[in-house]
Amino acid sequence: MTVRRAGDTIFLEGVCAVEDAETLLQHVQAGATKFDWSGCSDLHAACLQVLMAAQLSPRWTPEIPEIDRWFKLIVRSIEAYSNPLVEAEAEFEFKELI
Repeated sequence: MTVRRAGDTIFLEGVCAVEDAETLLQHVQAGATKFDWSGCSDLHAACLQVLMAAQLSPRWTPEIPEIDRWFKLIVRSIEAYSNPLVEAEAEFEFKELI
């Protein structure tokens, strides 16, 4: 099994294929708050998308350092662009009410 849960942590091990994205999502919906991918050797983009959408906190680095670099790069990009958009949307809604 490449995706399993223990307590509030999801463990990703070996090759996490597209089929594992659904299991990963179920663990997130069941209340997992962290993930450990120290045993992950490959991660399908669908699994990465679930992790990013859930905004879980990673624990340890994956077996393949490139996965960690990509994840951090993407998360930083999302954070950099999301805050101004949220503020702009809130300002627009406020002006509509006046």
